Amino acid sequence: MRTIQRKAPPDCLARQPKNQPWSEFIGTPCHSDLHTGLRQEQHGLCCYCEHQIEDSGNHVEHLEPRQRNQKRTYDYTNLALSCNGGNAKHCGHYKDNRQRNPNYEWDAARFSSPHDTETSSLFSYLLDGSINPTPVDKEKSLFLIGYLGLDCSRLIDRRHQHARDLIDILGEEPDPDIVSWLCKEYLQPDTNGHLKQFYSLSKAILEP
Repeated sequence: MRTIQRKAPPDCLARQPKNQPWSEFIGTPCHSDLHTGLRQEQHGLCCYCEHQIEDSGNHVEHLEPRQRNQKRTYDYTNLALSCNGGNAKHCGHYKDNRQRNPNYEWDAARFSSPHDTETSSLFSYLLDGSINPTPVDKEKSLFLIGYLGLDCSRLIDRRHQHARDLIDILGEEPDPDIVSWLCKEYLQPDTNGHLKQFYSLSKAILEP
């Protein structure tokens, strides 16, 4: 997970009725503004797996599930943009799905927000596409990997292909100019403010 730097929420979010069902909020102009703002804030990447957020196949995610704490439904500090995880195989729609993910459930003590600067240090990314815990806090690392499905075959395969593409461009003896160009392409936002997918894996390869 890449660290997400928070920006100001849309003004309309604070004006939402406290007891308004989330389903009624979806589709409103304020929801659209929120979605656009979160996408910009996250540089176009999913808050969990760092897959690129497209125009569809994503949702505004409650980090602490609404069922656990209704008071945080419109709390901006509890909101982020998540991909749908390829039919809920990982990320937001997977983490609290008791049928798909029966071995994990919300645990505030072990959950670490993508807005927390320590979270990105909990994982290491390997060239084979796997994701491993680091010694920083192994218990939190393992919990987040399982809770969010970050080690599912879909993500492993996609990260593996991403790594292979980068390694193929680098070659056996990377040219400094090629490395500099790749760092600009993969580690810096484009003209739309978006990053390419799997930023943390790219960083592990280009800036080991």
